[in-house]
Amino acid sequence: MTASSQAAPVFDTRRMERAAWIAGAVGALLFIVAAYFDIGTAFQSWLFVWWFLIGIPLGSMAVMMVHNLSGGAWGELIRPALDAAVRMLPVALLLSMPLWFGLSELYIWARAAEVSASALLQAKGWYLDPTFFYVRAAIYFVVWFVLAHLLRKWSFGRLQKGNAVAARRLRTVSAIGLLFYGVTVTFSAVDWIMSLSPQWYSTTFGLLAGIGQTLCAFAFAIVCAAWLVPGRVDNLPSVFQDLGNLLLMFVMTWAYLAFTQYLIIWAEDLPHEIVWYLPRVKTSWRLIAIFLVIFHFAIPFLVLLSRRAKRASRSLGLLAAGLLFAHLVDSFWLVTPTFRVTGLAITWSDVFALLAQGGIWFALFARSIAGADTASRRSATGAEVVDHG
Repeated sequence: MTASSQAAPVFDTRRMERAAWIAGAVGALLFIVAAYFDIGTAFQSWLFVWWFLIGIPLGSMAVMMVHNLSGGAWGELIRPALDAAVRMLPVALLLSMPLWFGLSELYIWARAAEVSASALLQAKGWYLDPTFFYVRAAIYFVVWFVLAHLLRKWSFGRLQKGNAVAARRLRTVSAIGLLFYGVTVTFSAVDWIMSLSPQWYSTTFGLLAGIGQTLCAFAFAIVCAAWLVPGRVDNLPSVFQDLGNLLLMFVMTWAYLAFTQYLIIWAEDLPHEIVWYLPRVKTSWRLIAIFLVIFHFAIPFLVLLSRRAKRASRSLGLLAAGLLFAHLVDSFWLVTPTFRVTGLAITWSDVFALLAQGGIWFALFARSIAGADTASRRSATGAEVVDHG
């Protein structure tokens, strides 16, 4: 016999929303001041924070599509958080706007003088072109918005009795959508992150970025399930154990891909490949690499081997929160060493960009998750389905 369990929310989302708005407003003002004194560093800070934040809605969409195809109580528990996170895609688009005006500050291929003096940049000019960059970015967001709309359109009707049409459409959209997700995330990772070092390339990087996003989104959803949203499923400890097992899978996959990329490049030792790793392992930036090995892989791996730790919602939530922070550090490590080549450096604009974007993003998310949770509850009880699209 399976007992019904109920996880009570710990934090008041309305108070958190107000606090997040204050943090976002203060951070935005301070960031503007920091950008006035050093616009180049400010764009670097904005990029790494934005790349971290956009990974949550995109990864949530991927996790949601996987659950649509596989089913399982684990997905129902985190569904409100996933849905609310997917709703943050328009916010991610708005937060990307400052970057559109800073291409020449971030990307060497966006500077005409640098391109004219480099045969490599001229050879890659057909792709690394500002106009084509804008077009590709617009295509990515259109694809993501269409997928999010279709997923929301049929998602809340999937549990209603007799609504097999919505469930079938949802599976079809999810199967096709995962393919589009893989392609668009790969190319967006190349455009926004890899092209910061145009002479470097890695065939693993796009897949690593996609797995990193799904890991980040899954960890974020677990945090929400453990601390923000009440659970309404049977045998809650068993469901959290399933979430822990899946989180362990994401952690291992991310570590495998990151190590594989490094091992291949280290073994080949080609100048155009090692140029990306040199500032990250030959200077004090290697401290960040060590941090990621320990906190993005080793500790989560060891903890998630424990059945007891996975069945305790609060313990799993704390571990997931730690993974979220580790992934933020990973985004910082992907972007900033390209510019701060002499060694590890954290600037005030890094802190202010995180405060500004994070505050605005989380304030809107806290408002969204209440609506997503209510809609999910109505769907689960067979009540009228509300389309928030």
